[in-house]
Amino acid sequence: MLTDITTWREAARAHGEVFGEARPACTFVQVAGFIDPDWLVELEADAVVD
Repeated sequence: MLTDITTWREAARAHGEVFGEARPACTFVQVAGFIDPDWLVELEADAVVD
């Protein structure tokens, strides 16, 4: 979730640097804001641990 969707390229680049070859599913959406106005990005993750 991004507060400024025009930064999606930077977010995608950071996603690629962190996850590399794993390539998990990824969706960017714009939100009006977060609880803390200094926050720019929020991540949500689901995982299965064996």
